[in-house]
Amino acid sequence: MKKNILFGLIILSFVLAGCKQDVKEEKEASTEVTKELSGGQEEVTETPEHTETPGQNTQSFKGRVIENQTFEIQLDDWGMVTFTSVAPEENSNNPEFLLVKNDKVIYEFPEIKADASDSFKQISGVKFSDVNMDGKKDVLLLLQYCNDGDSWNMPVIFLQENPDNMMYLDYPNLESYKVEAKTENGTPFYRDTFFEEFLGKQHLTEKLSDMEGVWTDYVEYLDSISGATMDIQKQIEVFAQNRDKWATDIDFADEQYKFTLADLDMDGQVELLVSHSGGTGFFSYTSFYNVDKDGKLKELNTTFSEYESQPDLMDQVSDESDVMVYSNIINGKGYYNYIVYDLMKESPSSYVYRVSSLAIVDDVVTETKLAVEYETYDGPDYAATVSYKDYTGAELTEEEYYAYAAAYYDAQNAAEQRAHFQWKDVSDIVNASDEEAVQMLTEVYNAYSFD
Repeated sequence: MKKNILFGLIILSFVLAGCKQDVKEEKEASTEVTKELSGGQEEVTETPEHTETPGQNTQSFKGRVIENQTFEIQLDDWGMVTFTSVAPEENSNNPEFLLVKNDKVIYEFPEIKADASDSFKQISGVKFSDVNMDGKKDVLLLLQYCNDGDSWNMPVIFLQENPDNMMYLDYPNLESYKVEAKTENGTPFYRDTFFEEFLGKQHLTEKLSDMEGVWTDYVEYLDSISGATMDIQKQIEVFAQNRDKWATDIDFADEQYKFTLADLDMDGQVELLVSHSGGTGFFSYTSFYNVDKDGKLKELNTTFSEYESQPDLMDQVSDESDVMVYSNIINGKGYYNYIVYDLMKESPSSYVYRVSSLAIVDDVVTETKLAVEYETYDGPDYAATVSYKDYTGAELTEEEYYAYAAAYYDAQNAAEQRAHFQWKDVSDIVNASDEEAVQMLTEVYNAYSFD
C-alpha cells in the first residue's frame, strides 16, 4: 500500500511539473496559439514583465505583449485602436487585455481572475463579434489553463456597454455576476460571468464559433429560471416542500422505489428523478420534475410510450449508479445523451435487453431507441438463442451491439463523459420533516457528479 501511495505521488509530481514546465516554456520561448480571427492560425511569442495603467506608455509591458493575439481593429466609437493581449506577470496566472492608441493605454478591460491553483497556458482564440445582438462589437476570448495534467478553455467575453441595455433591470439577480471596468475615454466593456458559466456548462468552449449565436438561448434560460432562481438550494427546498406530490404510494413495480437529483442538461435547473421497478416483467417507470420560473413544482413531459417499460435508471443492487453520457452541440446548443438500458421479460422463455439514450430537449425528456438484444430459451435443453438488431431492424453482431451507442454518437462528434448518481428510498423521505427532507435531497444532489 505504501509503495502504491509513493508511486502515485511520484506520478503526480511529474504531471504537475509537466504543467508548470509548459507554462514556463510559453513565457520564456515561442509558443503556438490558435488565433481564430477570420479563421487563421498563427504562432506567437510571449514573455513576462509588469503592470500598466491607462495613459501609460506601452514600453513598460512590451516584453509581455502576445504579438499574434494583438491587432488593429475599428471598434465602434473607440475608432481605430490596437487590441493588445498581455501575458501574465511572473507568479501570476491572469493575462491582461488593453486598448492602445498612439503607444498609450487608453483602456484596460475588466479583470480576469482564475483559480490560484490553475496555470495559464495560452490564449486559444480571440474574435470580435456582436454576441448579444445590440449592434456593438464585443470581444470573445478562449483562455487555456491547466492543472494536475488537465487543460481546458475558459471562456471570457467582454460585452460593450449600451445605454439601451435593459438586461440588468430585467434580471436584477445578475447584477452580482457583472464585472465592470469604467472609463471616461469611451464606451466601457463588462463581463457577464453568469453567461460565461453558462457557456462552460453547455461545453461551448472548444472553439470561438461555439460561443456565437447562443445569446437567445441564454436569455431563454434566464427566463426559465427567473423567479425560481439561480439558487440550487431554493430549488431543493421546493422539492422538499412538495414531496406529497411525488413521494406517493404506488401499486405495482414496487420492489425498488427511489429518488435522486441531477442537473441532466447542465442548465442550472435541477431535475428530480423518481423511479420504481419490479414485477414479473421487470418493468421500470420514472417521473421527472423541475422547478418552473414561478417557483412551482413541474412534472416534465416524456416521449415514453404509455404501456411500455421504461429504461432502468437505478442499479439493482446498489444505491449508486454510473451512466455514460455523450454531449454534442446542435445549432449552438448543448445536448446531453445519457445511455440507459432496459431489461424486460416478455414471456416465461424470452427476454429483451434494449439500449437507448435519454436527453432533455425543449423541456421534454426524450428517448432515442438505439439497439435491442433478444434472448429466447426453448427446446429440450432450454438452450439460449440470441440475436441483435438496431432500431431500423438491421441485424447486428454481438460486438456491434455492445459498441452501438458509442459508434452512434461518435458519428455525431459527441464528447464522452460519465455521470454518477446516488439514490435514496422514497420511504425514507415520506414522514421526514421539511428540514430532514432538504438534507436528504441535498445529500443526493451533492453526490451527483459529471466528468
